[in-house]
Amino acid sequence: MKSISVNISESKRSYNIFIGNDFIGERLSQLEKEGAYFIIDSKVASLYKNIIPKERVYIFQASERNKTMLSLEKMLNFLCENGALRDSTLVAVGGGVTGDVAAFAASIYMRGIKLIQVPTTLLSMVDSSVGGKTAVNFKGIKNNIGSFYQPSMVLIDSNFLNSLTDREYLNGLAESIKIAAVRDKEFFEYIESNKSSILRRSKAVMEYVIASSCRLKAEIVEQDEKESGLRKLLNFGHTIAHAIETDSNHKIHHGFAVALGMVYELKYALKHKHTDTDTYEKVYNLLRSLKYPVVYEPRNKELMLEAISKDKKAGKNGISVALAGRDMKGVIINNIKPKELIDLFL
Repeated sequence: MKSISVNISESKRSYNIFIGNDFIGERLSQLEKEGAYFIIDSKVASLYKNIIPKERVYIFQASERNKTMLSLEKMLNFLCENGALRDSTLVAVGGGVTGDVAAFAASIYMRGIKLIQVPTTLLSMVDSSVGGKTAVNFKGIKNNIGSFYQPSMVLIDSNFLNSLTDREYLNGLAESIKIAAVRDKEFFEYIESNKSSILRRSKAVMEYVIASSCRLKAEIVEQDEKESGLRKLLNFGHTIAHAIETDSNHKIHHGFAVALGMVYELKYALKHKHTDTDTYEKVYNLLRSLKYPVVYEPRNKELMLEAISKDKKAGKNGISVALAGRDMKGVIINNIKPKELIDLFL
């Protein structure tokens, strides 16, 4: 089993990410015996009945439409009605939506209870379970109500990859490509060289991809927990992705929207000489070879413009956008006018 330590200097908190195969049933059983509370994605509960705890369990119908204040309130009611106390532990078992909302509940219930993340999708394994961001969507804006709250542990069992659809699998892989493109050219080239094994879901290769993604994210979060500087690099592809998700009414899933966002944001970067042709072509060709969409036709550009203008990274002088710069060294460009990004779409 691999272990990655995350040491947050800003909040003086540390935790471990454990990555292995077919170990989670035993760990969940032990946590149940210890009196933990569980918020579990309904799909996971259905697929993995043999390992799902029976006591103190709240089954959550996870979707972007349910990533709301109402869902948050229901989780808080579950904790309260079942006698959770200040020293209780909440275990979030599911994908990014489940992890985000459950973590938000843990962060505010009795001003914060212990949280353990058990991500079950590739996207949540390589991205959302690590770093302490919690959120719900509000007034049509993605993730604009939330908190920073670090887990006490992350347990990643690669066995969950077996039950993912191809779409769910690629949905997560996009986040690994993203962090490689702004932080580690060698890791990007590893993904390029091992495409076939990745698509076959080789356990050894995927545990390396997951561990590398978590390591790179941990290195960033350790230095910038609250996204005041360096951590903004993790938003590469996301500014335009959030606009695409809004425009498509969330029919385009997050990872696929991020893939599109990377392509269009790199078009902007190339146009304004923030990156080089080689970086653009490497990212574009890898995404295309993995069958991600690389062209998007907006339904409503005004809606996309509004989404970008209300993005958390937007200010009165424009928006900050993270880009894969020259030789895959991430850069952050400030005060970009939202319309400049929308004009990238024909």
